[in-house]
Amino acid sequence: MSFFIGNMKSLCWAIILTLLTNPVIAMEPFSEAQTSEFMLALATFIEKNHLKKDPNSMQKGMVYEYRDMRKKSLPECFVQGEALDTMHDGAWLAAALVHARIAKDEPLYKELLEKYLLPFYCRMLNHSHEIFSTKVNHARPSAQDTWKNSREWLLQDGEKGFVPYWWDDGNSVSLERLRDKNPLPAFPSFDDFLHQKRPNPNLQLSGYSLGSSNHLAQDLAVMLQLSWLLYRNLEGKDGDCYRAELQDASRHLQECRMRHHGHIPMVDAAAGLAHANASLLRQIPDQSKLEIKLLNNHYRQCLESAEAGKRLPTPGFADDQEYRYYSALARHGTLPKAVAFKLIYDALTEGRLYQYYCDDLDVPAGMNRFDLHPIYFTAGKPLDYRSDRKGPGGKPRPAGSRLGPQNMVVCGWSCQALNQWPELWTESIGQLFGTLPLVHIHHPNMEPSPAKFTTLNLENQPLELSASLNQLTLQIPNPPQQLDLRILSADGSKGCKLKLKNMEIQVTNIQDEKIKFEHRWQNSSTASILQVEIPFTVRKGQTAWLNGVELGKYQLSLAGKKQEFVLATEPAHVKMLLQRELVEGLSNWQRVFKEKGYLPTGLDAGGDWDHFSDSGAYAHLVCACAQHLHLLHGKQDWETLRLPTILEDSRK
Repeated sequence: MSFFIGNMKSLCWAIILTLLTNPVIAMEPFSEAQTSEFMLALATFIEKNHLKKDPNSMQKGMVYEYRDMRKKSLPECFVQGEALDTMHDGAWLAAALVHARIAKDEPLYKELLEKYLLPFYCRMLNHSHEIFSTKVNHARPSAQDTWKNSREWLLQDGEKGFVPYWWDDGNSVSLERLRDKNPLPAFPSFDDFLHQKRPNPNLQLSGYSLGSSNHLAQDLAVMLQLSWLLYRNLEGKDGDCYRAELQDASRHLQECRMRHHGHIPMVDAAAGLAHANASLLRQIPDQSKLEIKLLNNHYRQCLESAEAGKRLPTPGFADDQEYRYYSALARHGTLPKAVAFKLIYDALTEGRLYQYYCDDLDVPAGMNRFDLHPIYFTAGKPLDYRSDRKGPGGKPRPAGSRLGPQNMVVCGWSCQALNQWPELWTESIGQLFGTLPLVHIHHPNMEPSPAKFTTLNLENQPLELSASLNQLTLQIPNPPQQLDLRILSADGSKGCKLKLKNMEIQVTNIQDEKIKFEHRWQNSSTASILQVEIPFTVRKGQTAWLNGVELGKYQLSLAGKKQEFVLATEPAHVKMLLQRELVEGLSNWQRVFKEKGYLPTGLDAGGDWDHFSDSGAYAHLVCACAQHLHLLHGKQDWETLRLPTILEDSRK
């Protein structure tokens, strides 16, 4: 296992690297008691450290996105970005608490939802026309016209369903103004200090943003959909508590986004469910059909692009996976198999991009990149690698607490789906690729046994293939004196040429540039085997030729004959990988929480980020805990939600 070198300030990260030495097949289970305890500890921390509980404040029930753990008093301990979706963390927390409440009956989850979070969000969504106004914009001159020419962002006077980027009464400070020491708002806002002509030496936020976003609206819609389902399924007064308010809020949010953008599937889903509106639910794409395009994601785009100079970002969140899941449940009344397969594929592959970047580190489960520090790929490989130390302060690019925990939630759903449909991975591959032979992707940490080889025959010459995430391995039993073999992408545009002549081997790409490779001869009394290992393009220092992509289609070409094949992880190992990400991920983040005393938004991110407790991290980990509890109890999340079937023809 590799470890950080050089300057290292994040002790928790070092501890994780030290402790994470066992493969998943030998890992300690994260028990029901541990999971419940961790989930409650996370919710309790939020309640004590991020939640605004002032009974006299209009923002009672707001969850602050960042808390600077170096600061002990208001307002400097709470930091808000003026154009970050600071309201989304509370929405994600409310959604997670619905899952938590279903998985484990704990009074705190009910109290947080009913006393704080839902009243706060319903107050904004149902009364934004009374609370917010466009009449005054106090932004600095250079920012006055920000969002002016785009209808997505800017508040329209007198509208319901609008949730601003931020809204406060002086209990927090501005991230942007702290950095540039300019007391004027960095983005269009109403500022109480300026309105009342009072000085603002602490750069406090008092007022509200005049901007919002479609992204924030989708996070709010997840909260509204889950909360409405919870109270729909509760009986008596408990059920009546917020049903009507949530129905109104979902309608106002949907109408707001129609004014600012148009139909958004996740927003239509929340309103369509709450109002049994079939026409709205039909705006959500039918996701019941298994298609090859479902394999398109950041992972494939980054690995398959051959265009040098074009930068492709790795994902910073798993929001799209969650929107797909919840909107599919609303439209179909259950989880379609095609959506389940897509969740599995994304959960399995999207995190690998960070693994490729970390060329000198075995990435601990549940960890991934910091969302505010992008990592880019170009021409099939990272723009730079961890060993290049191009991150803050000459260190690696930082890890963060958003994507990793959020992907753990998706891993939980994926494992539940594989429990319900054990053959889903195999059946889906068969539907997409027919009878094409499968070449096994070997995962050494999962499979201590030697890699398995698939034998293909071309012109009576057996060729044995295996792959890992980093290289393709070819074995040629009893090779002829002369051989000219090509390993190509499905369209033949990329690949390599392997030439063997009189025991000498040459490997080049199709542009005849030399490729790094290793080879060895294995001789026995009955056979001579030539083994060639060719690192994929994504490996540092390798010449561009090809990347091995999960469920990618390729071809061998020999003497004019071709044989197509597909790279695929074995079904049992798919589930093991997903379980590892969820179960070991919970254990790893629990260690971070215990060691630091909070969950930082960035790990070795430099500046303030390592000191900011991030409420989004707690929200996603609470949800991950709930999904693990469902797994331990043999339940499926979508079944526990007791979804209504509104479109009778959509339950596929």
